[in-house]
Amino acid sequence: MSWVWIGWVLILAGLAYFVIKNVPQYFVLTPESYGSYFWAKASWLFPHVFCGVLAAVIGPLQFWPRMRRDYLPFHRIAGRVYVVAVLVGAIASLGMSAQVGRDSAAYAYGLTGLAFAWVSTTGMAFVAIRRKNLAQHKQWMVRSYVVTFAFVSFRLASDLMKAGNILPAHERSAVLAWACWAVPLLVTELVLQAPAVFKSRP
Repeated sequence: MSWVWIGWVLILAGLAYFVIKNVPQYFVLTPESYGSYFWAKASWLFPHVFCGVLAAVIGPLQFWPRMRRDYLPFHRIAGRVYVVAVLVGAIASLGMSAQVGRDSAAYAYGLTGLAFAWVSTTGMAFVAIRRKNLAQHKQWMVRSYVVTFAFVSFRLASDLMKAGNILPAHERSAVLAWACWAVPLLVTELVLQAPAVFKSRP
């Protein structure tokens, strides 16, 4: 099994864990399900979660070579749905961050940064494919899905840090609001650019 397949197995396993453990409660629109803190933000949180999960599920299909080769019309429609889901999810993220109190400013700014990273990477992928630049489209879609997967990264890292009693909950959320997308994007950029940097001299 290649490293690419191992990576996708881990990604899909993490996504399944996230969806099963964290998502169902947000589809029960009651104060008990959301909790007092998130219920006040439910009008933003529900579309944020729904669109985030939609993009996270569609994303892997877009990278499947057979889907692009044999089902190109579906690939294009799914791509448009992905872009709309990202746009709506990012707007909802900004709406949530605007409702966060000043005592959680670092967390709110992290959500804002996530929203802009989400829209900008997806927007670059969209512009690239509209200009028929397939190589850049593929690279920017990789970056876009890395940001989409930040929702999963946040929860996985939070659960691990909680189990290890690393940082109080308030500080943990503030750190992960930035780290869940900035760190994976840095690693992704190193992987994407390494072949060009270390290629053999002519």
